[in-house]
Amino acid sequence: MRIFPNGIIIALFLLLCAATASAQADTALLLPTAEVEGQRLRRAFAGQATTSWDSSSLSRYTTYNLPALLERESGVFVKSYGAGSSATTSIRGGSASHTAVTWNGLPLQSPMLGQLDFSLLPMLFVDEAQLQRGGNTASWGSGALGGTIGLQNQPLSYEGLEAGLQSALGSFGLQDWQASARYRSGAWGINTRLLHRTARNDFSYRLANGTERQQSNAAFQQQGILQEIYWDADARNRLSLFAWWQATERELPPLTTQNISLAAQRDSTLRTSLQWRHLGDEAVWNLRLGWFREAIDYRDELILLRSLSHFHTLLGELEGQWQLATETELEGGIFYNYTTALAEGYRGQQPQQNRQAVFASLRQQLGDWQLQLSVRQALVDGEWVPFVPALGVEYQWLPELQLHGSLRRNYRIPTLNDLYWQPGGNPDLQPEEGWSMEAGAALELPSLLGGDFAYSATVFNRYIDNWILWGVAEGQSFFSANNLTKVHSRGLEQRLEWEKEIGHKAGLRLYGGYDYIRSTNELALERPRLAAGEQLAYTPEHQGFVLAEWWWKTLRLSYQHRWVGPVRSLNKMELPAYQLGYVQGDYLLRRKAFRANIFLRLDNLWDADYRILHRRPMPGRSCQIGIHLFFKQTK
Repeated sequence: MRIFPNGIIIALFLLLCAATASAQADTALLLPTAEVEGQRLRRAFAGQATTSWDSSSLSRYTTYNLPALLERESGVFVKSYGAGSSATTSIRGGSASHTAVTWNGLPLQSPMLGQLDFSLLPMLFVDEAQLQRGGNTASWGSGALGGTIGLQNQPLSYEGLEAGLQSALGSFGLQDWQASARYRSGAWGINTRLLHRTARNDFSYRLANGTERQQSNAAFQQQGILQEIYWDADARNRLSLFAWWQATERELPPLTTQNISLAAQRDSTLRTSLQWRHLGDEAVWNLRLGWFREAIDYRDELILLRSLSHFHTLLGELEGQWQLATETELEGGIFYNYTTALAEGYRGQQPQQNRQAVFASLRQQLGDWQLQLSVRQALVDGEWVPFVPALGVEYQWLPELQLHGSLRRNYRIPTLNDLYWQPGGNPDLQPEEGWSMEAGAALELPSLLGGDFAYSATVFNRYIDNWILWGVAEGQSFFSANNLTKVHSRGLEQRLEWEKEIGHKAGLRLYGGYDYIRSTNELALERPRLAAGEQLAYTPEHQGFVLAEWWWKTLRLSYQHRWVGPVRSLNKMELPAYQLGYVQGDYLLRRKAFRANIFLRLDNLWDADYRILHRRPMPGRSCQIGIHLFFKQTK
């Protein structure tokens, strides 16, 4: 059935106007002034599985990048090319381009590749993180087919000063230096964070024939600064300015089938954002503006190659939230994205892309039921993309038991490389699109075995048509992009948590999860050769994780364990399953306004010999030791 986009745009516009008029005519609820704190991430869609981390949870990962958190505490499969090298994600059997990432509400994915290198996201620059599993294109637009990861920054919640200095040394030449300061006085808040990290990554590994080799040409260096300025003009208005500069220089090591590599890559990023929030009597308004510039300088002296590429992105979003009645909430807005890119692969072209979208969401509470209907309509370079509806429901069956479910349509538009790269780009590509469904239950028992117990299970099912693959077509001698296949993903996600306080000074927490994911190609292909019903490459069917944490006074010890089932590589070879263990110990010293946290971290405790990607070795057992000095003064 064909949808008439013009009519939908008009209907959404009238819906927003009606909401404003309704709010003026009726006495709407005044949202609490505490809402103006921070830059609120758009609420998770009703019926969607969500995991959140606050600043205290993220503090365990300050010497790592984002993949460490996702691997150990979320069940997200991270496809890592090795220590210091690039890393991408697969959520619910999706590709790397099916994960949407936002920073204070603005998308971070590269318009050239449609994905993000997660190894370039240091945890120091994140105050809060949220993972929304499952497609949510209605809220976040193109690319949110597998899941959405939201990263947030926050000002101090009180008047005063916080300052920190951290140093860590580790195996394979790791040196990590961090400094941060957060200050708030009156209407002003200022946060500054500095990062400098280096590593040789010269670990040893074994080849298939048992020969031991040392990793070469794998050095890594990263430095960055994040500056935040917050100004509360009054109790209802906040203006926020963000500037994130980062540069990463890394050598690219040889494959296990190569003897030498001289390749290297420099990634440089500048992200700026200006955001305004207004708390009105009947509505909350958020205006987000952003300008991003990212560049990649790839060099390989062995073959005398140098490839430069960069892109500029201008983003804008205006979002409004209305409390129409005690049980009714409406949210809607408009989104704009302009991108231009330059690369040698574009053969003199400088492609541009314009995206506009309008979105709306209605959330209704009906007794023990909560319903949400969301819609989005986008225009890309003058062409309408699929209209996206989403319906979610939550039901509080018992005080301890909640049921939830959702049905959503999703899409992903082709990237600039898919469309314009020469040779191989295909301007006739259609957007990937499909439907996803999920249903689940969440059980909470506040006094099981003397502690708080929570268990959740979610089943999901997703079809994606027009899946874009790069392959060598009949009669061609080069790779090209085409809408080649259809993918069916389904599975089960389970999470269990139990926490108990022992007296007033000690406690124990257990947290774990298991995911079964079957993600199969549904159409038999010759090039690339894929059988119908075959599991996608680098997509494990089984994976699980567990975290055991114990604390007493200012001593905290934790053990984490991951298990990942076997996967098939692109050349049909099966990579075996592997298990990894992680240990961390923290001891906190306090003296008046000063604190010192001494920490020790052991990664790959059992010294597993494993591969995530074929011919890409991973490091064995390693350790980090460091100290975090912290000063806090309040008015």
